[in-house]
Amino acid sequence: MRYRAAVRWDRLFDDLEAQAEDLEREERDALVVELRDGEWADTSWLDLLGGRVAVEVVGCGRVEGAVTLVNERVLQISGDRADHVISTAAVLVVHSAERRADPAGRVAASLGWGHVFRALRDDGDGIVVRLVDGSSREGTVGVVGADFVRLTTDGGRSQDVLWSAVAMVSGRT
Repeated sequence: MRYRAAVRWDRLFDDLEAQAEDLEREERDALVVELRDGEWADTSWLDLLGGRVAVEVVGCGRVEGAVTLVNERVLQISGDRADHVISTAAVLVVHSAERRADPAGRVAASLGWGHVFRALRDDGDGIVVRLVDGSSREGTVGVVGADFVRLTTDGGRSQDVLWSAVAMVSGRT
């Protein structure tokens, strides 16, 4: 009789230990999921852009190349035939990215359309500005305003393009 009682107690304690281990494992797994969800909740899609990437841009379609700059306003991609500066607001889908982006430095994080268009003006090369409606404008940068760029066409005509309408600017590499 004594032996049967001891065996029964052993089984009871073994069962309680197994239940405790299962509960501990479930709590640990829930904590891992919670931590992973928290990390993803703090991750922007911009943080994932690095190396070679393919993005779909409103009014422009698919653009592929190597990411050279990422910040809250613009994304610069060096393609095989042209360099592209893309409004982050115009990116619809990220099809692929090789790696996470390197954090932007203080200067790179502050760059916006004004900086981009002034640099293009100083280069003097022709550019193609693709707008969010799918149309495009070609010319050289003449004037950079607070919220617009004045393009001068080959025929000498000027047109002011609002930054809010710009999806992507492309130039030859």
